[in-house]
Amino acid sequence: MAVATYARIAEDLRGKITSRDIKPGGQLPSELELRDQYKASRNTVLDAIKKLKDEGLVETRPGQGWFARVRIVPFVNSIDWADEAAITQAKASGRIPRATPPTVNLQAAPPEMAERLRVPVGTEMIVRRQEWFLDELPWKLQTAWCPKARSVQGAYRLLMAEDISEGLGTYLHDALGLRPASATFYFLPRKPSNEEIRFFGFPDEGDIPYVIELIRTATVEDDDGPRPLYAVVGVYAGDRNRFESSRPAPANRAIGG
Repeated sequence: MAVATYARIAEDLRGKITSRDIKPGGQLPSELELRDQYKASRNTVLDAIKKLKDEGLVETRPGQGWFARVRIVPFVNSIDWADEAAITQAKASGRIPRATPPTVNLQAAPPEMAERLRVPVGTEMIVRRQEWFLDELPWKLQTAWCPKARSVQGAYRLLMAEDISEGLGTYLHDALGLRPASATFYFLPRKPSNEEIRFFGFPDEGDIPYVIELIRTATVEDDDGPRPLYAVVGVYAGDRNRFESSRPAPANRAIGG
């Protein structure tokens, strides 16, 4: 028995979504493009899209078009992990992590970052920005801030637009003998910016999206006590990330309310 045209179109689009030819959150061709591609009527195309929407594979974003529906499987991030440990953990759980090569530029330290790193406002900083994906779904936006003085001292790779796969802490120890001794963490749940909405593919309808900003500041110990070494700002999609810490409670402090 011949397969109805709308079912054939739905089957073809379904295959492209499940094979990730159309990535999670990616936009499908427009109605006109689908009509031309399949030589089908408007009603036939709309019936095919309705079938995929009923299956939970496609969603409509008013004024934008049709998009492959994102299947969210939250990832548990430990705030104790550096990047390389997070990648290892993701792979161990069967996930596929990927980071884009960083964009690198020089910026003057804004007041908040200057205070965090204890440098004068306007200090020249190396800013390394990367986009992270998990199973090809946008995972986090990450920006690392480090004083340019570190590159002058010998940490030349900070200025190169290439991934430092071993992590900033390990690299700065190898290059300069500076090993992070501790880290502080600052969490900020907030509404996403327009750039973050576009990157994470948040829909314009339904629940109000949110992001979690996690700022990790690494410090080193010297004769004058602890001093900040660098800061990493990670912006995570709130719908696909969870956080935990395995740090033990202080021995002299009871746990409880």
